[in-house]
Order: sequence, then C-alpha cells, then structure tokens
Amino acid sequence: MAARIIYNPTAGNGKAVRVLEQIKPYLEKCDVEIIQTEGPGHATLLAREVADIEDLTVISLGGDGTHHEVVNGLMPAGKAIFSVIPAGTGNDFVRMLHYPQSPGQMVELAIKGPYRWFDLGHIDGQYEQYFLTVAGAGFDAEVAGWVNKRKKQGNGTWVFIRGVLYNAFGYRPQPMTIVSPDATRSQNTFMIAVGNTRYYAGGMKICPEADPHDGSFQIVWIESISPWQVFPLLARVFRGNHVHRKVVSTFPASTLRVEGPKELWVHADGELVGHLPVSIRTVPKAIRIRLGIIASQEQDHTVHTPERKAESTTPS
Repeated sequence: MAARIIYNPTAGNGKAVRVLEQIKPYLEKCDVEIIQTEGPGHATLLAREVADIEDLTVISLGGDGTHHEVVNGLMPAGKAIFSVIPAGTGNDFVRMLHYPQSPGQMVELAIKGPYRWFDLGHIDGQYEQYFLTVAGAGFDAEVAGWVNKRKKQGNGTWVFIRGVLYNAFGYRPQPMTIVSPDATRSQNTFMIAVGNTRYYAGGMKICPEADPHDGSFQIVWIESISPWQVFPLLARVFRGNHVHRKVVSTFPASTLRVEGPKELWVHADGELVGHLPVSIRTVPKAIRIRLGIIASQEQDHTVHTPERKAESTTPS
C-alpha cells in the first residue's frame, strides 16, 4: 500500500463526496486504500492505525477539521508522510502548499509529490492537541464555536463573517496574560492568535509572517476594541495589514502560556479544544508534508523528492 486516504464524507457540506468522485479514475492506477470516517474523532483513530509505518503517505480528504484530526492521529510518531486533498469549507492549510486544481495532478502530488518537514503547534496539558494552522482565544474562538454549528450554511469565509456580525456586539474583551520566555504581559484583550501558518477562516491572513519552518509562532495580540472597530479591522485581516494598527501587537514565540477567564474557549485549526488557561509550544520539524510543484520550487534544499529517500528519513 502506497497511501491511505482518510475520507470525511460530511466535509464541505457535500464537497468531499464530489471531490472523491472526481479523483476516483486517477486512484485506480495507484495502490491506495480509501477509508471513510464515521463521525467526529474517527479520522484520528484511522490515522493512528498507520502512524508507525515509515514512509506511508496518509492523505486527509476533507477540510481543515479533518486534517486536524488526521495529524493528531499521526503524531507524536510522525513517521508517515502527511498529505491533503482539500474538500472543506475553508481549506486554509492547503493554501500554502500550492496544489494544482487539476484532479489528476492533485492526486499525483498528494501521493508522490516532493515533501518537506513542517513544524506543528502543540497544546499541552489536559487537552493535548497538535495543530497545523492557528490556535487562539478570545473573540475568534467564540466565533469558531458559532461557525462550527453552522458549517452547512455556506463556505468558510462567508459563515465566518456572519459569525463576526452575530458576535461583534455581544462579545466583551477579557483580561488575558501571556507568559513567554521573554516576558509576562497582561492587557484587556479582544483576541489572541498563535500562528504556525498564515491563514484561517477561509483565507483570512491573520498571522501574515507565520512560517511553519522557523521553529516559532507569530503571535498576534489585539487589545480591547469597540464593536465598531471590529469591522474595519476585519477588512484589513484579509490583506494581512491589520498588524500595522496600533491596537495590534505581534511578536515571535516558541512557547507561551495564555491565562484568562476559565470560561473562554480555545480553538486550534478552527476546532474548539478546551478553555483557558492553556500552554502552547512549537514542535520543530514534526512531520513530513507533501507540497505542490510551485511550493517546492520556492523552498530550499530541505525539500525532498521520492528519489531522495535516503536523505529524508530523519529531519536535518
């Protein structure tokens, strides 16, 4: 078996079903096992079954929530190669992989494409969650909870904006404290985002300088703002230039603890995973992930092709 595809038929409000039908003709030529999930958490169990198989490619066919579950099944072993076929509402993780739109080319890259070691985020303590993209607390976590109940009502960005509109006038900034190796800081907080990668909520560039290869997060901390300030700031998030506003602080950190009211939700990859307080750290070079051709051309010598297996068995 060259690859296992973990397929979530509920992803993308039916999109995953359509995507699987589109790629089936190309899968017939490949030694691929397709397994369908049966409910929340099942993708994690299916990934865990093969997590110790060296160089097996495990493909998550679904949205960012499915990718989140699969990665949590593959870790902490990190022996399999992770890949995705996007079929969700937001599809934020795949944005940086530069996969082609052609179903045939997408399948080929997902199974046999070049790969690179990626950092992951990890939430320590009672929650024990890995994440690919962004974790956070505050306003966006409250919106994430609202959105997760309404995923069948549209695509990721549109439902997120509706969640913002619904919650903007009811949410009140909360006192939060961040403890990092450099300093302890406290302020009344609208939200805090911990970025391993740049995007969330269907293409919003919340952490524009986040790089999953540098061993560090980009922290984006937005201080207390009024409901009327939410919407102009939101417009800037799509372009990533919200970080230049006075109410926004950014800094790098590889570990941090976020403290605040215990009723506040924490999200990771758009999924609610618990409540404050929470400790978060980077896991450098945690797992190999297959890239699109353009992405591999933009990367450095740490990208590996299938022909260079001898160089890719351990992270450099």
